[in-house]
Amino acid sequence: MEDYNDVVLTTRIRLARNVKGYKFPYNMTDKERKTLLNEVKEKLKDKCTILELDNIDDVTKKSLVEKHEISKELLQNSSTAIITDESKHVVTMVNEEDHFRIQSFTSGFNVDEAYENILEVDRLIGNNIEYATSEEYGYITACPTCIGTGMRVSVMLHLPGLEKIGLINKIFNEISNLGISIRGIYGENTKGEGSIYQISNQKTLGVTEEQIIEQVKQVTHYIVKQERKARELLKSREDVKDEIMRSVGIIKYATQLFKKEAMQLLSNIRLGINIGYIEDITLEKIDDLINNIGINTLRKNLKENFAKEEENSKRAEYVKKNI
Repeated sequence: MEDYNDVVLTTRIRLARNVKGYKFPYNMTDKERKTLLNEVKEKLKDKCTILELDNIDDVTKKSLVEKHEISKELLQNSSTAIITDESKHVVTMVNEEDHFRIQSFTSGFNVDEAYENILEVDRLIGNNIEYATSEEYGYITACPTCIGTGMRVSVMLHLPGLEKIGLINKIFNEISNLGISIRGIYGENTKGEGSIYQISNQKTLGVTEEQIIEQVKQVTHYIVKQERKARELLKSREDVKDEIMRSVGIIKYATQLFKKEAMQLLSNIRLGINIGYIEDITLEKIDDLINNIGINTLRKNLKENFAKEEENSKRAEYVKKNI
C-alpha cells in the first residue's frame, strides 16, 4: 500500500466483546464487575499481561488517556484492567462500556497489520472465555451501534490543507453520506485540535470485517488525495509560508506553551515539512511530540510530578529540547 504518513498519523482497530452470562458493565454492581475481572484473570493469567487499574499510578493512567490508549470512561469504573501485548501494540480494556474493548494501534496507515494483530488477541481471549453472541446479530454489545462485528476502524488524519483552503466541511459532508463518522482528536464531541481528525466506520451490522476495512481504506485514500491537492495550492501562498516559519521560531524560543497552542504550532510545522519549507525537522519527531505533550505524559516522561501552574513552561522546555 502507498505510504500515507504525510497525512495519516495513526490507525486503530477496536473490537467490542462481552462475556456470556454477565450483564453489561453499566448494569453491573461493583461486586459483579469484580467477579468478572477475577474470571478474566484466572483464565488468561498464564497467556497475557493483565494490569489492574487500581495498581497503576494516577499519572500513568491519565497519560494513557492522553495518548488514546485507554478511555476516560475506563477510569470512572471499578474493577477495571488492561490486557497488554506491547510487541503487537494491542491494548484491551476490561470492564469499560463492554467487558472487553480490544484495540490495535499502528503508526501511519497500516490497517492490515492492525487487523492481523487484533485478530490474534481476539482469538486468544475468545478461545478461553465464551463471548456473548447471537446467530442472527453476531457479537452482542452494550451499545446497539456496535452490534454485529463489534468493529470500529479509526484513522487519525492531519488535514491542515483542507482547513486552510476552506474545503474541510465539504469533504466531511461527502464522506458522512458514505457511512463514515468524523470526530476530533479526542473522539466524539471534540474538535479537530491541530487540524487532526478521526474518521471511522458507522455500520457494524450486516457487513463483514473485511468490508468495513475496505470501506475505510477507500475513504482514507480519497481524503489523502484531496489533502495533497490542497497542500499543492498552499505552496504558492506567502501567508502560509510566513505562518509556518513563525511557528518554528515560536516553538524554538517560547518559554510558555499552552497545549492547544503547541498543537497548532506543531501542526503548522508538520505542514511545512510536507510541502518542503522545513528540511531539518522530521515528521517522526513532530508526531512524537504531538503524542507526548499532554500534562500527565509530560510528568511521566520528565519523571517530575510538577504542579499544574508549571505545565506551560515544562511543555515549552520539553518541545524545545526534543525538536
